[in-house]
Amino acid sequence: MTDNITSAKKYAKAMLEVLKEQGKLDEEYSELVSVRQIFKENPSLASILESSQTNADQKQSLLKPILENGSDFLINLFNLIEEYQRYDEVTTIVDEFEKLYNKENSIVHADVTSATELDSDQQSKIADAFAKRVGAKKVVLDTKVDDSIIGGIVLRSEDMLIDGSVKARIEKVKELLLN
Repeated sequence: MTDNITSAKKYAKAMLEVLKEQGKLDEEYSELVSVRQIFKENPSLASILESSQTNADQKQSLLKPILENGSDFLINLFNLIEEYQRYDEVTTIVDEFEKLYNKENSIVHADVTSATELDSDQQSKIADAFAKRVGAKKVVLDTKVDDSIIGGIVLRSEDMLIDGSVKARIEKVKELLLN
C-alpha cells in the first residue's frame, strides 16, 4: 500500500506541474474528480481493467464512457495508467492530486459537527471565520448532526480541532469540580 501511495504522489505531482504549465488546472481538476467518482462507485472496475483475462477491446469498451468526451490530458493519463497497470491506483492518484490542488489554491476541508442542522448562512459564517483563522482562500465544509454534543459546534480539519460544544464545556467544568 505504501508503494501505491508513493507512486500516486509522484503521478499527482507530475500532473499538477503539467496542468499548471498548460493553464488547465481548474478544468482538469473537475474532470479528474468525476473520474474518481466513477471508480469509487464501481469498485470492481479497476480489477477488471487490470485483469489478464480482460482483452484490449473489452478495456476500450469499459473506458469509452469515461474517455469519449475526455480531454487530451485525461486520455494521455489513462494511456500511462494502462501502460503501467495502475488502474487500482486511480482513486489514490486523484486523492493525492486533490491534496496538491487544494494546497495550491489555499483550499481547506473541514468537518463540522453540530447539535442541530446548520443553515447555509451559518455554514457560510463558519467557513469564512475558519478561513480567516487558518489563512485559507476557501473552506469546504462537510456537516453532520450529532445531538450528543448538546449545543455549539466541533470543527475538525487536517491538523486542527476546535471543540466549541456544550458537551466539552460541561466536561471541563466537571473536571474542575472533581479535581
